[in-house]
Amino acid sequence: MAQQPPAPNSLQRVEVSGRKAAVSPWFRAESQHLVVYSDTSEDEVAQLLDQLEKLDHLLRIYALPLDAGTGPEAKLTLYFHSQPADVRRLHEAPVEEPIGLYASCSAGAQGFVAHLDRIPPLTDAQLDKAALDPTLSAAFEAYARHFLYRHTDIRTPAWFIEGFAQYFSSVRFTGQQMVVGRTPTQVGRYLHFLEQGRRYSLSYEDVLKGRLDGNSRNYGGEAGVRLEFEAKSWLLTHYLLADADRRKRLSQYLGLVGRGLSETAVFTRLFGVAAKDIDNLLWRYGIKGVQAMRVAPDGLPKAQVRLRTLSEATGAALLMSARLKTCPSRPRGEALLQQASALAAQYPADELVRLTLSRAQIDWGEPQQALPLLGKVLAADDTQAEAHHLLGLAHLRLAQASSGDAKRAHLQDAQAALRRALSLNPAAPEAALAALLAAMTASDDPSAPALDTALAAWRGARDIGALAGATAQAQAHAGQGDDAHRMLGVLAQDLRAPDLATWARQWQAKLEAGVSRAALLAELRRTPLPGAAQREWTVDKASAMQAVERGFGLEAADSFIKQQAQQQDALPPAPPPPPAPGR
Repeated sequence: MAQQPPAPNSLQRVEVSGRKAAVSPWFRAESQHLVVYSDTSEDEVAQLLDQLEKLDHLLRIYALPLDAGTGPEAKLTLYFHSQPADVRRLHEAPVEEPIGLYASCSAGAQGFVAHLDRIPPLTDAQLDKAALDPTLSAAFEAYARHFLYRHTDIRTPAWFIEGFAQYFSSVRFTGQQMVVGRTPTQVGRYLHFLEQGRRYSLSYEDVLKGRLDGNSRNYGGEAGVRLEFEAKSWLLTHYLLADADRRKRLSQYLGLVGRGLSETAVFTRLFGVAAKDIDNLLWRYGIKGVQAMRVAPDGLPKAQVRLRTLSEATGAALLMSARLKTCPSRPRGEALLQQASALAAQYPADELVRLTLSRAQIDWGEPQQALPLLGKVLAADDTQAEAHHLLGLAHLRLAQASSGDAKRAHLQDAQAALRRALSLNPAAPEAALAALLAAMTASDDPSAPALDTALAAWRGARDIGALAGATAQAQAHAGQGDDAHRMLGVLAQDLRAPDLATWARQWQAKLEAGVSRAALLAELRRTPLPGAAQREWTVDKASAMQAVERGFGLEAADSFIKQQAQQQDALPPAPPPPPAPGR
């Protein structure tokens, strides 16, 4: 009997109260590690969550040490858009054709990914044969990349972070089996394109060093160079993960490069390959055919999905709230404040609308105006952790703008609200950061619990640079200079936010030279909130590949036209026509 696809997940559904007409097309789904908001379908979200839970389980085996996961860990929030254009429209995208984004800042971490096509259920027999659906590939790529930032201190080399993301973009699961190491669709197309003798833009030494400066040599311009970097990073990662001895050496390599040693020199020493021979080695590895691996592991998790419909008002505020939590630029933030004010006039009693306007006022308007809104939310539900966090943040902002008794009163209110927020959600990194800043503002010699809470939150949210930076400075203030220097070193290598990396290098140098506790305290009290976000973009590689092929075709056509013109010029002149009859 032919094997059937796995049965869909059993779903626990909660309906909102009120008229059916007042229900939003957006709904909420929650599993063990994720909260997803989507305007697609319940079945698609259930399938996505089940696959992401399995991927998360696999990544923890590959990437985390045995003692990882001892601290609190917040669930990751993901917005799953039915329209790919929404990812570009809703955010300040510096890349072409974005289909995914993870943003980490003082407000926490969020992901956004586009639904590109239906996610098909697979049988065991289809795992290594069925076409790789683009939705799952994009979601897996973005999740794997962010996993490294969230759970490890790996920030360099760039090729490994990208190769890791591409490698796990193509893993596929059933309920009992998985296949790892398949060639991602567009990566395979690009490498095959190069194998036909087409011009390449990057050597593997360029890839090792992260030098993406081959725009003028690529048929697809900047998008083509990026695609080549992703493709070659994937092949290099596949080569290193395909062998147990190479995997062991890769771990050593990452540690040495993370300490600042040369990417190429360390690679040559550990893997016994001269820099000039790396291209040939990887070319031969790709030509002979990379192998995928089928595994039947014990205990692949199954997502336990809880669904909840959302009211029309909550749905209207959902993406506005999400954009505010990505710490946008000031013009965007002020525009969102205006939009939130208009939405509050339309839906004055909705909880998320009140929270959204409160956040907008705290970040981009008047924090004082957030207090009555948050009071109404908490009067209706005193267990609303986000409301307590925002209340603490509002009082912290007001304290920073006050002095004397007013300052002390606001700091006391801030600390009380943030303690309540953390009692309700101990894993919330944004509340831990605000509590640390409040403690450092309230006292020249703050108590250890605030630092301990921030460190515990950071262990489950290493992607949030604002939390890491403040925690490092608090460590230095507490006399833990070596730990602070190491944490700043991770930030200094983070390519997602160059300004934050520069700041971290400057403070590393100050620690090395010697810096007073007063200077550290003053810097902590100046910590800008909301601050800038660290962003990781996932782009549509099919569009990039089309640009490469189009550029190649235009270049070939131009060459053909020029060649024809040259041949035409080389022909002898045509003879004169014969005389007309009778002349």
